Amino acid sequence: MRRRAPGKAALLGLLLVGCMVGPDYKRPEVKVTETFRDQVKPADARSFADQPWWEIFQDEALQALIAEALENNYDLHAAVARVEQARAQAGIARAQVWPAFGVGAGAGYGRGGFIPGLVAPPAGSSSGAVPQRNAQYNLFVGMQWDLDLWGKLRRSSEAAVAQFLASEDTQRGVIISLIADVAQAYVTLRLLDAQLEISRETVKNYQKTLELYTARLEGGTGNKLEVSVGQAQVADAQATASDLERQITDQENQICFLLGRPPGPVPRGKTLTEFSLPPEIPAGLPSSLLERRPDVRRAEQDLIAANARIGVAQANFYPQITLTGSLGFASTDLGNLFTGKSFLWNIGGFASWLAPILQGAQLKSQYDAAWASWLEFLAVYQRSVINALREVASSLNDVAQLKPVLEQRTAQVKSLEESVSLSIDRYEGGVASYLEVTTNQNVLFPAQLNLASVRAQRFVALITLYRALGGGWQVPPPPDQQAAAAPDGGLPAAAPAK
Repeated sequence: MRRRAPGKAALLGLLLVGCMVGPDYKRPEVKVTETFRDQVKPADARSFADQPWWEIFQDEALQALIAEALENNYDLHAAVARVEQARAQAGIARAQVWPAFGVGAGAGYGRGGFIPGLVAPPAGSSSGAVPQRNAQYNLFVGMQWDLDLWGKLRRSSEAAVAQFLASEDTQRGVIISLIADVAQAYVTLRLLDAQLEISRETVKNYQKTLELYTARLEGGTGNKLEVSVGQAQVADAQATASDLERQITDQENQICFLLGRPPGPVPRGKTLTEFSLPPEIPAGLPSSLLERRPDVRRAEQDLIAANARIGVAQANFYPQITLTGSLGFASTDLGNLFTGKSFLWNIGGFASWLAPILQGAQLKSQYDAAWASWLEFLAVYQRSVINALREVASSLNDVAQLKPVLEQRTAQVKSLEESVSLSIDRYEGGVASYLEVTTNQNVLFPAQLNLASVRAQRFVALITLYRALGGGWQVPPPPDQQAAAAPDGGLPAAAPAK
């Protein structure tokens, strides 16, 4: 008997654990370069994305808007709810590995014979006796256990856990997108504010020129054509200002939508010219995107789930064994329900071993479909990695290349402002015509609007880079903890408050 004990222990271990069929997950190889395209400095582990968003956007008004969006945005609330759903589904899948127990109680009254094997007939009765009216009472505990010999249930649990983690990464992606959307919308709002200020100032300048033309006409030294051109300039600038006011209202409404509140005014902080870029923007290692970007992480979790479902489909080819059992009490007399004669128990099991034979074609198709699904998610994962590299490279290029563009546009506006001033002096001195003044003014106005647009594009490119690197999804600590935060600003991942 002692020699046979190890064999019984091994059999019990097989029943409890068994083996798992199907491939174990291994991260597929993806072509990842050592540095980003056009990166001048050597890549290191530090990344611009490691800094929390409240340290990047040094604007208290913008920080307050982002914090409000993280608290109230409905898309984010939906993402949080999806995470909770996936968490519950993972719990259900894990629980299926273990035996299922049930407790039941019943009482009945009727005419007929007794249920064989449950309650003995009353003393003195025979099988040929006339059926009597009788009561029956029972209380039992039942058990059913699907033995996971081939790992089907464990693979299902593995897939469910992967889907739960994918939902968490989806939530992080929503947070990143929300922060970036609010920041970009705010920068666009400040751009429209700057362009409106330029338009209103231009209206004033055009009105001064028109007054000059009108005075010359009334004095007999001007002509009607000058006045008509001046009036057209004023009307054009006023129309531009009115349209910008319309766009500002629409942009405020868009920001309010992101904040989860009704349309209304949006508080402002720094002006567009007061924004500043960080002196250094390290991109970090390209390989770190695999761990930081939520969309890449989500795509890999989807691939892990698809890999586990192959094991589920493969396990269907093998016999499925289920153990059942119950114990309890049954009696025709409620007062004797818990006596020794009323105690009943049974244990058994059944095996489904013909299904792989009778349903072979169907199971084979399910297995092929699982593999095809894995190939699909493999392509999605590989695409997400390449797309992440592309977005980071393009954003780095935009941040770098927009700097000289901004410098050139600034020099252009400065030169045009000098040209307008000189042309007015020449016109008043009688050495230049009105055409020279209006030409320079008409060139300066769009150049000023363009300069403001380029300045905003640089900050939008910075925000896009922050999003592309997978940064900014951390939730800020309480005010009393911010002072004690680490110098690099690193904080653990956290979900927004419900």
